Amino acid sequence: MSRNHIGLLPLAFIVIYFFAAPMQSSENSTQLYQRAAKLASDGNIDESISIFKRVIAVNPYYALGHYGIGKAYLHKEGKLADAIVHLRRAVELDRKLSRGHFYLGIALMFNSRYVHALHSFRRAYRYDRTAIEALYNIAVIYDIMHATQKAQSFFEQYLYLKEKGEMDILF
Repeated sequence: MSRNHIGLLPLAFIVIYFFAAPMQSSENSTQLYQRAAKLASDGNIDESISIFKRVIAVNPYYALGHYGIGKAYLHKEGKLADAIVHLRRAVELDRKLSRGHFYLGIALMFNSRYVHALHSFRRAYRYDRTAIEALYNIAVIYDIMHATQKAQSFFEQYLYLKEKGEMDILF
């Protein structure tokens, strides 16, 4: 080996050491999301929020990361505004994320923003026809708004689809 090539070996080692090592230890947003979602479903909300924050740090454009932290914030007192911000971001990133629209509707309903909540629940149902709980929540909002006929109509639609779904399971 020539003298010039020998001098490149330490440089090559430094490049590999500094650039390959971080690539191996980099966090995967999907794996982090799954870990945080499991923690949240087990009731470890604070720990899940910490990991959801890492998910967003790794990939700020990952809709599920925003969805996860937004949904987790719904369980924390004083975090309703943060929940709305993240759930809104989730559906901006993935406009057909039905569960994102559903929980955004929940957050908006808790915040007494009923018209916006109606739109979110309608989108949730439009993008996932099995999300019939959205119809129930629409009925509740119309009832709160004293639109009794609309409330009754959506509640009947919810009950019909719920019974139909149960019958489909039996037969």
